[in-house]
Amino acid sequence: MLSLTRMVFAALSTRGLEPIMGQRAVCSQLHRVGTAADIVCHDAENNAVVVVELKCGYSGVRTAAAVRGGKACTMKAPLGKASDSTLHRHLAQLAVTHHLFTREKDTTKKLSNMGVGSVDGILMYANDSGVDVYTLDSWWISKAPKILEKIH
Repeated sequence: MLSLTRMVFAALSTRGLEPIMGQRAVCSQLHRVGTAADIVCHDAENNAVVVVELKCGYSGVRTAAAVRGGKACTMKAPLGKASDSTLHRHLAQLAVTHHLFTREKDTTKKLSNMGVGSVDGILMYANDSGVDVYTLDSWWISKAPKILEKIH
């Protein structure tokens, strides 16, 4: 295994996450958009499924906002309260992927029948210095349907 691969699997294991599959496709015909969850994991402790967005590289500052005319930029509506940073762009991507996954009625029904209580999301950055993890919070989850409407 490559060193980054080992680091990612170790980070997942440390969090009690067991990979189920990679590159799990999700889509919305209505919005004419499709993407894939990089990794889908099972969190046995919480009996949850976790959608993982994996980014390799990005060793610089991820939280710094883009600057225009000397002023920090914010994202466009519906994300206008978020700074326009690498981290926030990737959280928006994860939010949409998570939303598309949780909209799959057959999938969520099967997961529920298996006792899975929730579908969570994490964003992982892997680079030579380590792996950083950010949790997808309720604010980003609530914005996902609005993001889809904007890109439609």
